[in-house]
Amino acid sequence: MKNTPWLIIGAGAIGLFWACKLEKLGNKVHLVYRSENPGKKITLESLTDEEGQQQVSVSTHKIKSFKAEELTAQYDKVLLCTKSFDLKNAFSQIANHVTNDANIACLCNGIGAQEDLQNILLDTQNLWAGTTSEGVLKIEANHIKHTGLGDSYFGQWRITSPAKEFPIENMTVTNIHQRMIEKLAVNAVINPITAIFNIHNGDILNDEFKPLIDATLSELSSVFTHPKFSYAQESQHLTQENLKNRVHTIAQLTRLNRSSMHEDIRLQRQTENSFISGFLLDNSPIELPVQRLLFDGVAYAEQREEVKKKLLSLP
Repeated sequence: MKNTPWLIIGAGAIGLFWACKLEKLGNKVHLVYRSENPGKKITLESLTDEEGQQQVSVSTHKIKSFKAEELTAQYDKVLLCTKSFDLKNAFSQIANHVTNDANIACLCNGIGAQEDLQNILLDTQNLWAGTTSEGVLKIEANHIKHTGLGDSYFGQWRITSPAKEFPIENMTVTNIHQRMIEKLAVNAVINPITAIFNIHNGDILNDEFKPLIDATLSELSSVFTHPKFSYAQESQHLTQENLKNRVHTIAQLTRLNRSSMHEDIRLQRQTENSFISGFLLDNSPIELPVQRLLFDGVAYAEQREEVKKKLLSLP
C-alpha cells in the first residue's frame, strides 16, 4: 500500500484517536477540523493490555491540521469520523481533494448515512463502512483519553469482485453489514435509554429498568428475526437471548461511560437518533411501539417526562 497521507475528517474524540493510531502505525496523517483547532500536537492517554491488566501510557503525536478550505493536496485514503447526519456534507467539503480511485472509510453510528454517501461517490471510488468498540473521551481540543479497549473493523459497503483489502492490515471483514446491525441493536437500547433517563451505561442494568430493557429486547428481536426486515439475512441470529447477552456485556464493560447520545442531549447537540431508532422505525415490517417512545423521548425534549413515565410502566 502506498505511503501517501491519510486524510481524517473530524477532530472529535474518535477522529483524534484515529489520527494518533494511524501515525503510530507509521502513516502520515492530515486532519481536517471544523471549529476547534487541535494544533500540531495531540496528546493521547492510551490504554494498553499487559497480560490482562489495562495500563495507561501517555504519548504525543505530531499531526498536521487544516480547515477544509486550506487543503491543497490530493488524497487516496480518507477516514470520516463525523456524526451520521454530517457524513455526506463533510465529504462534499473535501471531495475535490480526493482521487478518483480513493479508499473512503467512515466510522459513524447507525445505518443510512453510508448509503447516502455511497450515492455521491464515483463508481471508481471504494466506500468502507467501519465499526469500533474503542472507548475514547476528548479532554481538550488536542487531548484525548482512551477509556476502553476494543476492536475496529472495516468492510466494503458494496462488495466488489474480487473483494478488496482495507488499507490497514488485519481490519478487513466481509460481513460488515452484519456487524453494523449488531452494533445498531446495542445502540438502539443503550443510547436512547441512557439519554432519556440521564444515566451512565451501566445503570441500565439496575432493577428499575429491567421491564423496559426486556420489552426493548423482545421488540428488537421480533424485527431482526422477521423475514421481511431489510437486513434479514444479516440479523436472523439476533434472538432475544443473543441481544440480551450483547447489551449486558457492553453495558457492563462501559458501565462508567456516558453514551454519545446522552452527551449530545446534555450538551444540546443534534443526535444520531434518526440513524438508530429512526432507521428501525423506517425499515421495520412490524410496529415498534417501544422504539417509537424511545425515538420521541430523544427527539422531543418537551415530551421527555411523559415518555419516561410510559417507558417505566411497560409490563
